[in-house]
Amino acid sequence: MNPRRIRKQEALAKLTDLITSHKNIGVITMQPMSGSSIHQIRRDLRESNAKLVVSRNTIMRMALEQTKKKKKNVEALEQYVTGNAAFLFSDENVFQVAKYLDSNKVPAPARPGQIAPIDVLVPKMNTGVPPGTFIGELNAVGLPTRIERGTIAIPDDTVVVKAGEKVSKTLANILSRLGITPFKVGLQLDAAVSDGILIEKDGLLTDYPGMLATAHHQAVNLAARIGYVTEETANAVIGSAQSEALALLRVIVSADPNAVPEELRTLAQSAAQVQTTPSETDSADTAEDEEEEEEEVDEADLGLGSLFG
Repeated sequence: MNPRRIRKQEALAKLTDLITSHKNIGVITMQPMSGSSIHQIRRDLRESNAKLVVSRNTIMRMALEQTKKKKKNVEALEQYVTGNAAFLFSDENVFQVAKYLDSNKVPAPARPGQIAPIDVLVPKMNTGVPPGTFIGELNAVGLPTRIERGTIAIPDDTVVVKAGEKVSKTLANILSRLGITPFKVGLQLDAAVSDGILIEKDGLLTDYPGMLATAHHQAVNLAARIGYVTEETANAVIGSAQSEALALLRVIVSADPNAVPEELRTLAQSAAQVQTTPSETDSADTAEDEEEEEEEVDEADLGLGSLFG
């Protein structure tokens, strides 16, 4: 058999096995990066139990096609297998992987003909270049100029190309001469299928786990306030009920001491003493707070006095 065909079959078998054996399958765009940066990212991903696998696009699509009956909705990733694509396999939190990749992009220069992913702003600066033909080049790309201390300066922050527009060769050269690297490159998780659900790039960079944690915390607080007993709210609900019962007991005792047994009267009195008798530390803190408040009022009064003479 042709050695090339054997390698292709081996690569396909490896990908299909990885797809069926992992919870999360993602497609990454491989943007130009240094070898050392790629190596570091691969190592960090391995430490997070994630694997990055590069293969030919045709083999990647074949692997998705062959596993679509075994892995729910995995065929939805085929549309993202374009250009310099790679597979990401993970059983961990796919949102954390996406955020890691996004935060580890590196600055990159603008290339002639490139479509700008963001607005490119040239900040106010002194170029350090003496007056000459460079003034005309700067003006040609829309940058204002003036002479400061014998050199060319750009007096205002200026957007030279907007997101979605093409970077001209002249502008790319100007940005390079000014030392501006406006873009970032790295590995970008374009989409992932997790438990059969397709999550696209914007969704992957949304902090859903953090939002869920906040919602859970708020739900527990609400349940405790309305007296809904669960394993997480039991202590709070019982504590609140105890406080309310003691408050009611004190009201009854104050109205008619003989309405309750002596044991409960003693309990009500003890609870009242605990709440109404401040400790020495509390008293000292209260005194200090009052002094601070008085000082603040005095300073405010002095300020008003100075305004009115």
